[in-house]
Amino acid sequence: MTTRKITTRSRAGLALAGALLLAAIGAGPAHAHDALQSTSPERDATVTAAPASVSLTLSEPPTDSQSLNLSVITVTDSTGKTLSDGQVTVTGPTISTKVAPGSNGPYTVLWRTVSSDGHPIEGKYSFTVQDPGAETPAAAPATTASVPPSAAPSATQSAAATTVPMAPRPDDSNALLVVGIGAVILAILGGILYLARRRREPTGTGGN
Repeated sequence: MTTRKITTRSRAGLALAGALLLAAIGAGPAHAHDALQSTSPERDATVTAAPASVSLTLSEPPTDSQSLNLSVITVTDSTGKTLSDGQVTVTGPTISTKVAPGSNGPYTVLWRTVSSDGHPIEGKYSFTVQDPGAETPAAAPATTASVPPSAAPSATQSAAATTVPMAPRPDDSNALLVVGIGAVILAILGGILYLARRRREPTGTGGN
């Protein structure tokens, strides 16, 4: 009984040890990817002059081939202009690219290479350039909606549109003349009527 128990425990222990060994072997390549150790310029650093090149150093030399161009580094300035020339140099664990001068402000670095275990790795970081002799890109002017001249009424047109036209005043410069002529006509008519009535009246008898 004791011998069987010992044998069973031994087999269980060997099985457990084998399983742990296989797990360790299987997990080994997953943790073998190269890691980024340093950059130049440094991450989040502020430099007083635009760098002539950007380099990244890995924990191990990457798998690279000049003919296959397995490593890529793209550098852009604050305006979005690409400053890297597209050529990447691999020197041991360091990959680098030449950079043209750009505008002041944040620079963005995108990189991609192949780890020494054959797996692709990539990343992104930024740094800032504040060169006193370089121009800082001006902010885009705010656009405002403008009304075309033809659509915007002038002050004179607006006043003419809101003012009610006045009727011309009658010309009364001859009013006195008209009144005088009327009075003369009335006087003449009155005289004619008076004479007509006198003629119609009977003459008085001389004996009374």
